Amino acid sequence: MNYNLPRILFAFGLGIIVGALMTELAYLSLKKENREPTVIELIIPAGTAQLMRDGKNPEILSRDMRFVVGDTLKVINNDNENHQLGPLYIPANSSASLKLSTEENLIVECSFESTKYVGLTIQEPVTWYTRLRGYFFSGFPLGTIFAVYSGLIVSKKKKQNESAS
Repeated sequence: MNYNLPRILFAFGLGIIVGALMTELAYLSLKKENREPTVIELIIPAGTAQLMRDGKNPEILSRDMRFVVGDTLKVINNDNENHQLGPLYIPANSSASLKLSTEENLIVECSFESTKYVGLTIQEPVTWYTRLRGYFFSGFPLGTIFAVYSGLIVSKKKKQNESAS
């Protein structure tokens, strides 16, 4: 009977467990969006342009605008003046939509933000399949390393036992 097979299987199992733990820790620390793509509505309230002229910030946008690839950003302009958000031109009392199709970080011009610019983060959605792939893409190489080093340890112990006899 080959005693190496259980050791190798154990090493691969340990590698997958350690890989899964590392993947989950990375997922939790990066705060990735864990949802399916959807339509996200952003509403510009009436009187926004007047607030901007008065030197006030209407505070419509959050500091950290995160989206996933496939989201559609729909901007609804309830103001009586036209506004712009990046490539979107939104006439008064109407709406415009933008399909977010690539993973990227953007800084776009924004007519209803006091700084006149806003940052958008568009990232791949994290699904159960993405996380499972992470387990195996990190787990198998770790398992291989564990198997190789466990083989070296076993052969070193055998040599020590032989020399002691």
